[in-house]
Amino acid sequence: MFAISPAEVLILLVIWVVPAVVLFFLIYWAVRLAIRHERRRDPSLHERVTAERAAQRREWAQREARRNAAAPDEL
Repeated sequence: MFAISPAEVLILLVIWVVPAVVLFFLIYWAVRLAIRHERRRDPSLHERVTAERAAQRREWAQREARRNAAAPDEL
């Protein structure tokens, strides 16, 4: 049948396995770098405005609650 010599095994490793391992680690490194970059990313203008509006709404609701608690019942 087929007898694979050590030289053929070495050639197969060099041709297929080494590039596959290198490609795997390149993709792994790129994904890790992208995740780290996303974590450090500054919020966009839309995210900042949305957060500021939410803070203003909370502040307004607290102010209204204090005013309603301090005002006498009109009934």
